[in-house]
Amino acid sequence: MSFDDLTALMPRSSGESPHRRVAVAGADDDAVLSAVAAGLKAGVPFILVGDAGRIREAADRIGADIAGAEIETPSSVDEADLCRATAQLCADGRAGVMMKGRVGTAAFTRAILDKDIGLTPAESLLSHTGLFADPRDGRPFLLTDAAINIDPDLAVKKTILANAVHVARALGIREPRIALLAPVEKVNPKIRSTTDAAELAAWVNGGGLGAAVADGPLALDVAASAEAAAVKGLDSPVAGRADIVLAPNLDAGNALYKSLTVFARARAAGILAGARVPVVLTSRSDSEEVKQASLGLALRVADGSQGTMR
Repeated sequence: MSFDDLTALMPRSSGESPHRRVAVAGADDDAVLSAVAAGLKAGVPFILVGDAGRIREAADRIGADIAGAEIETPSSVDEADLCRATAQLCADGRAGVMMKGRVGTAAFTRAILDKDIGLTPAESLLSHTGLFADPRDGRPFLLTDAAINIDPDLAVKKTILANAVHVARALGIREPRIALLAPVEKVNPKIRSTTDAAELAAWVNGGGLGAAVADGPLALDVAASAEAAAVKGLDSPVAGRADIVLAPNLDAGNALYKSLTVFARARAAGILAGARVPVVLTSRSDSEEVKQASLGLALRVADGSQGTMR
């Protein structure tokens, strides 16, 4: 599977199914409606939540054909109520993907985490999982967490990894290779990222996530290049072949994410994992391709694809 498959929103199975239905909170958003129109052409069903008049007006303004989408207007179109109504559609099983439209990120996230709605299991947590095509050769890999968890401790990192492994397996990567980032490859008690990485590697390789292989601490050059590992005299099963890259904190993850997209112009997509359904939460600055690829990624995760990213 390639990024072109994602942006084409290609399904793994034919026919309409609730797990492929996308519920959009505040759907009167130009970029989102462009993705909706593309999805409808590919046979993806949508429920657009918001003011029906505003949604149709926005679609007409940009020339987006949304005739095949279902529109639901709650009794209140306050953004908090729109988000709650959208999350409830997913919690009730009427939709299998949740997508952010013209609503605030805070209200959107609160609805996902609302215990009364029950979209996020009590033992889970939300984390961002980004998918990139390596700018050097197009090889896909996942990066987490670059958007949600600020300074995760060891226990939180285990859950972030579990979320990323779930995404990887849904994409067909049965035994993911995990690179645990730190500034250096040697454990230093004064650098928490190195001690966390060593403990996480032992946990993963001891079966903590089932079939998976982890190595760390690894500096980014080693994680990304087998040649760099050889120069440093390191024998790593992950170097240059990582399917998942775990950032030690938000500062590192966000900087790496934006370096890839801004400087290297890497193709990218991203979803929130940890809820009962994949969630599309893109930035206002993301391109139309990123938004569409993110929707495609969410649909692949909802499918629980048996295909391969290799």
